[in-house]
Amino acid sequence: MTDDSQSDGAAGDERLFAAPSSTLTEVKYDPTGDKGLATVIVQAVSDQTGTKTYHESPLHDYIDIDAIETLLFGTQPDQSIGSASQNITFRYRNVIVTVRADGVIQLSGTNSSRATKN
Repeated sequence: MTDDSQSDGAAGDERLFAAPSSTLTEVKYDPTGDKGLATVIVQAVSDQTGTKTYHESPLHDYIDIDAIETLLFGTQPDQSIGSASQNITFRYRNVIVTVRADGVIQLSGTNSSRATKN
């Protein structure tokens, strides 16, 4: 029996799922701290891309931040944090963002985004 679950329909989304070129930046998120996850991500991406900081609301157009916080960090600020092997990765403003359960947020460029800058 063969696995026919993959289709050629995803071929048009190659840029969306392009492999990260390398980690550009790592920042630490503290779920018990004063800054929310959305704020930390937006600020880190803005710093990395050299653009103005936008309000967190555009980030919510890309991903459900509340769901990420619940899945990775629990529903209460003093809950233990899961292992670093749990993570969620998404694309935001041409940057690949990986949020790990240990609070590390990794920002990576994509091979396709580098090609458009040259």
